[in-house]
Amino acid sequence: MEEIRVQKLISQAGVASRREAEELIKKGKVSINGKIAIIGQRAFATDEIFVNGVALPRAQELKYYIINKPKKTICTLKDNFNRTIITDLIDDKDYIYPIGRLDYNTTGVLILTNDGELANKLAHPSFEVVRRYRARLDYKLEKNELVFLNGDNVIVNGKLSKQIVELIESKTYLVTLREGSYHHIKKIFELVEREVVDLKRIEFAGLTVEKLMVGEYRKLKSTEIRGLKKLVGMEK
Repeated sequence: MEEIRVQKLISQAGVASRREAEELIKKGKVSINGKIAIIGQRAFATDEIFVNGVALPRAQELKYYIINKPKKTICTLKDNFNRTIITDLIDDKDYIYPIGRLDYNTTGVLILTNDGELANKLAHPSFEVVRRYRARLDYKLEKNELVFLNGDNVIVNGKLSKQIVELIESKTYLVTLREGSYHHIKKIFELVEREVVDLKRIEFAGLTVEKLMVGEYRKLKSTEIRGLKKLVGMEK
C-alpha cells in the first residue's frame, strides 16, 4: 500500500480542496491516528484521519495489477453470455477494473486498478500513452501498403491515426500507437485488405508481461506505480 499526502486524502474524500486542507493542517485541525498532522505528512488510505473532529471516511485501499490476458476473456465487468470476465481471473474481492479494453481474443498486457484518476489519465488520448502490439496477418503486406500505413493519411474510426508498423517476420508486424480506439489494430489492416489472425498487446505505458504466462497476474511494484503516475503528471 502506498502512503499519500494527507491533504490529498482529505481532498479525495470531498471534505475540502487540497489548499483548504493545507490550511486546516496548519491550524492543527487534522489528526492522523490520534496525533496532530503536519504539512507534508503522508498517510495510508486506511489510517484513522480526523478533520475538525470528524472522522474522514476511510478510502478503499488502492490496488494495481498487471495480467497477461488470455483469449476468450472479456474486459467488461458484466456479461449476458456467461463468458469469462477479466476480474474472474484475479483473486481479489474488491472492486477493480481494467484500464481500457482488449478484444475477446486479444491477449497481452492489461492493467487493472481501482485508482480512478490514474485509470482515466492513462486512457485519455491527450497523454499519448504508448501501446505496442504484435499482429499476425493472413498475408504479408506489400511494400507500398507498409509505406501507406506509416504515412499521414490513415483514418481509423473517423480520426487520423498515426502509428509505426514494422515487419518482425513473415506476416507478423509490430504496431506502435499513442492512442487506441475500438478495434483499432484490426481496422488499420482492414484498410489494406488484411485480416489480423492473432493479436497480442506486448507493451502498455512501458509495462510488459514477458515473465507472466497467459492468464497469470501480479501486483504492480511501487516503482512501476510511481512510473505510471509520473507519465501522466500525477507525480513530479
